[in-house]
Amino acid sequence: MNAFKFALPLVALSLSLAGCAAEVEDAEDTDSTSAEESALAVARLKGTWESNTGPIYSIKFTGKLAQTLGGGLRGHEFTAHIDTGIRCITTPCPSETEVTGVYKSSGNKLTLASFDRPSAEFARILGGYTSTLSSKDQTLKLRKSDGTINQTFHRAATGVRCGTTTCGAGLECCNPLMNICTPPGGFCIM
Repeated sequence: MNAFKFALPLVALSLSLAGCAAEVEDAEDTDSTSAEESALAVARLKGTWESNTGPIYSIKFTGKLAQTLGGGLRGHEFTAHIDTGIRCITTPCPSETEVTGVYKSSGNKLTLASFDRPSAEFARILGGYTSTLSSKDQTLKLRKSDGTINQTFHRAATGVRCGTTTCGAGLECCNPLMNICTPPGGFCIM
């Protein structure tokens, strides 16, 4: 009878230890799956995406590793051209600005963060998004979790950025304030 009282706790202990080992193994599988899923999402997003409307006019997702100040979010670097909310009667008018931060993507979840304290305009675009990528028509739909941003982007044509446009193949930007592209050495209105 004493042997039975002693054996019962040992059996329970061995079963609980086996359960813990299985949980750890499952957690490791989840981490590697998550890392693979994140790498795939980064590869699919990588490049420049443009929209015809704001508050995000274009966003470039890179493969360059980055993290927020203090390491709160580790991911990759992005650069975006965003609407500042400023409207002018005369030009030049700083109605858009370029910002850089950190993005992390896994599955259809995308998080945008700044390296440190963001401006008010930049803060508007930061946060969690649901992303939908269509390879058929090369579009990216971003819907911010709080519902304030819902935009569709298309892959940018390869070329040089010139103000709010992109110069086509064989052209260069001669006047970014007026969005003017010309052939190299061509006539340019300043």
